[in-house]
Amino acid sequence: MLEKIIEIVNLQNKWRREECLNMIASENVMSPLAEKYYISDFESRYNEHDVVSHYQGTKYANEIETTCINIFGNRFDTQYVDVRPISGAVANLCIYRAFMKPGDVFISPGLTAGGHVSSTRYGIAGGLGLKDIPMYFDYKKMRCDVDKTVELIERVKPKVVMFGRSMFLFPEPIKEIKEQIDSKIKVIYDAAHVFGLIYGGEFQRPLEEGADVLTASTHKTFPGPQGGIIIANKELSMDLWKKIQRAIFPGTISNHHIHRLPALAITALEMNKFGKEYAKQTINNAKRLGEALYNLGFKVLAADWGFTESHQIIVDIKEFGGGAVVAEELEKNNIIVNKMALPWDTDYDATHNPSGIRIGTQELTRWGMKENEMEYIAKLIYKILRKKQNVKNDVIEMKKEFMEIKYAFSSSKY
Repeated sequence: MLEKIIEIVNLQNKWRREECLNMIASENVMSPLAEKYYISDFESRYNEHDVVSHYQGTKYANEIETTCINIFGNRFDTQYVDVRPISGAVANLCIYRAFMKPGDVFISPGLTAGGHVSSTRYGIAGGLGLKDIPMYFDYKKMRCDVDKTVELIERVKPKVVMFGRSMFLFPEPIKEIKEQIDSKIKVIYDAAHVFGLIYGGEFQRPLEEGADVLTASTHKTFPGPQGGIIIANKELSMDLWKKIQRAIFPGTISNHHIHRLPALAITALEMNKFGKEYAKQTINNAKRLGEALYNLGFKVLAADWGFTESHQIIVDIKEFGGGAVVAEELEKNNIIVNKMALPWDTDYDATHNPSGIRIGTQELTRWGMKENEMEYIAKLIYKILRKKQNVKNDVIEMKKEFMEIKYAFSSSKY
């Protein structure tokens, strides 16, 4: 049995690291240096704390957590940072608990307009007894419809307006909506997908545009360890920040997996140095991939608006059997993407075989791929879906040329 476990890990490492084009928009790879310090004695330890730690032996755990907080606080010009959430969804849960109670209404993107399940009745929000109402969405522009959403907010008077999506092509209209609604309504921005682009200064600046709180994952476009983060606007009152912290602990989280914090801090420092270049190349790659697929006859959404301003593109793939079917076919060829519900799908379609696929470029960018590689990948996808060819060997040969992670510190020095 031990040999089997080791074999499984080795097979995973070889397949996904050496032989695949990993294009899941919610995944990434850490740098070798971050991975090196992901494993340490911290992996076996606890550090429950509010004002003080509830365990002994935490002096270094407190120091690494404070270091993380300071790095992110300096980057976002705020004293309000918490790195204890263990995922982006858990970060959202903490915010819901801080700002709402069962029966409260909030506005969120909606499942088939790209909203994450945690901000719908089917996920965490529903489990807390909250009532989600989807904001209006312009299907052609793939953006929130500002005027209709403002009218909706005025009509239903929600406690919270939640921006941020899993299908996330363009910046959210935070400022435009914030200026027109009751100032008592809390504006939250779920940056899970685009946090690395925001950190690199190449997407939008949610806190400067009026968001009260930003939640995020730390392992999507931000290429750190799996986890979450909450960052609040520096203008938020200390009383509200304390409510958020109480919702984190003891309200939601006990063990916050402190072993990930050294890797998180290292990734943040790497992003301080390389983040702008990485984010810009990620977006350029997504745009080029969208254009290349479109020119090959694929129904890439938002063609009239440059396909995307983020790390991902969305392709209507219904004619090839639907998103689930196509994602499986691409996986047979070592191209890893995921199915994606489109705005015209039903909620049932969204969780079974939706019309679309979502393709992200952030991990391939980390491996050093650029626009020319995006053109080649588009041709491979064309061969698979139009020509019914198997290109698995071509994918493996291509990946052999990209085996070193870029935009990172050298691990040999440390």
